[in-house]
Amino acid sequence: MRGSVASSVRDEVSASTDQYWSIEDFNLDSHAVASELSRLRRAPAVEAVRKLVSEDEALGAAGWYATNLLRLSTQVSPVPVVAVTTRVPTGLKDVRVIDRSNRTGRRAAKLNETEVTYLEALEAWEDNVELGNKEAFNRFVELLNLKALREEKLVEASGTESSRVRERLRAVLSESGEHALAEKVKGAKSPSSVRRARQVLPVSAA
Repeated sequence: MRGSVASSVRDEVSASTDQYWSIEDFNLDSHAVASELSRLRRAPAVEAVRKLVSEDEALGAAGWYATNLLRLSTQVSPVPVVAVTTRVPTGLKDVRVIDRSNRTGRRAAKLNETEVTYLEALEAWEDNVELGNKEAFNRFVELLNLKALREEKLVEASGTESSRVRERLRAVLSESGEHALAEKVKGAKSPSSVRRARQVLPVSAA
């Protein structure tokens, strides 16, 4: 039964072009659906892009792909999105690549894929995170415990990130107890930018 569910889920996702999928979209065994969606979200889209760029390229998942990989959402995009800081490669099938060439700090800090994905998830918070504000905030704090996430490298790269990413990173670092590192992240310049960036944060952090 589980095999047929996996096949059904895989066929539905593969046949779609612009839909994001969650467990509730399938009238099937929820555990089997969750298992297959989890497997699909681990599709090696980032590795496919990695083969077409330089070895020192800082790249990672973006959008729904990023928040899903970090378990901030359950939705699975039929077309994974990968962010790169150099020229966007061509010749890729079933992968969308977005240009982050202005975020040179990622490359200078030699961020790994998990770190880039983390920054992209902070960027996409209001659009692609399904968890409530407090739960999502706690998840971002929890993720800092991953060995693949080097807090000092995120800070080093933050100078060329958007104001919303910087403000959110400051809040997450502060909540995790890394106040000194949080102070090193440049805040947004205008009050309106601060408000927009922090509107997704729980009241205790905003």
